[in-house]
Amino acid sequence: MIRINILFFIFEFFCLSNFFGGFRTENYKVILASVLFLALCIFFHINKLSSVNEITVTEKGIKRTTLVSSKVELIPYSSILRVQTERVPGSSSKAGQITTGYFESVIYLENGEELLISPDHFENYPELIVTIRDKVGNLA
Repeated sequence: MIRINILFFIFEFFCLSNFFGGFRTENYKVILASVLFLALCIFFHINKLSSVNEITVTEKGIKRTTLVSSKVELIPYSSILRVQTERVPGSSSKAGQITTGYFESVIYLENGEELLISPDHFENYPELIVTIRDKVGNLA
């Protein structure tokens, strides 16, 4: 989203400098391009924000709340097939290792859906995974 914002501001700077550089009858094209680019940026922001979720672990299941629509979905523990933890390798350059990598978990559901829980998205990632594994393990 940051890249889209930077691109938008650069584009707007050039459009507005062209517009205020001298008024011509073709300037409506600059305004039209600016409005269309703004609409495109807003669309991508809303699309990106629609994938942001809040996860709450309850006694009955995992409650997933979507940020944009405030839609609440309860995923019962009985619908979880497995929780698989994978290591994402770190990156390195010619100077050496940049990051050591991290773990992320994928929850596979009966309906074929996958729920990714990553430390990039959740600050309390270890607590979430331990609690979910404990709840799913008690059912088996």
